[in-house]
Amino acid sequence: MVIGVALAAPIGPINIEIVRRCLLGGFRHGWLVGVGALSADTLYATLVATGLTPLADRPALRFSLFLAGALMLAYLAWGSFQTALAQQSAVDATPRAGRSWMTGFLMAALNPLGIVYWLSIGAALVASAVAQVGAAGSPLLIGGVFFGILCWVTFLSAIGQVARPFVSGSGLRWITAGSGLLLLGFAVWFLVQAIQSLSAG
Repeated sequence: MVIGVALAAPIGPINIEIVRRCLLGGFRHGWLVGVGALSADTLYATLVATGLTPLADRPALRFSLFLAGALMLAYLAWGSFQTALAQQSAVDATPRAGRSWMTGFLMAALNPLGIVYWLSIGAALVASAVAQVGAAGSPLLIGGVFFGILCWVTFLSAIGQVARPFVSGSGLRWITAGSGLLLLGFAVWFLVQAIQSLSAG
């Protein structure tokens, strides 16, 4: 569980989007972004457990994922800028719940760093679980990691919900614009990584 919290806590595009959606639409929308990302991590963990990860460790696929991730983050950044400039209310800017989950899932699934993690640390975690508690007990240990991630997502969403009544008007627009800038920065970094992975391949 502690490992899961440690993995989820660092500031990144998913945590930024969780906070942004909590401020705009409330706890549920931010939490669903985190659950969507957790669903993608579950998919990658399944690939590790079934031995399919070598298929993902290819330069061409890394380039495609970095590029798709850059486009996804740029799209979210553009949406943040539009919301801030249009001075939309939180209700008007709130997306549907299913879209929040899908956003989190795509942000995690299109992040090549997620693949790198599950090819290295994640694979080692699975191997360690099998060695320590056996194949029958490893799902419990790995499940603890995902439970830790879920606890962090819930905690962060709760913080966003508590802060929501105190952030409105111009303050909310500034935070929305700031989150857009951060997401755009991550998009540029993803694009640079895509170009570098293409040249390396």
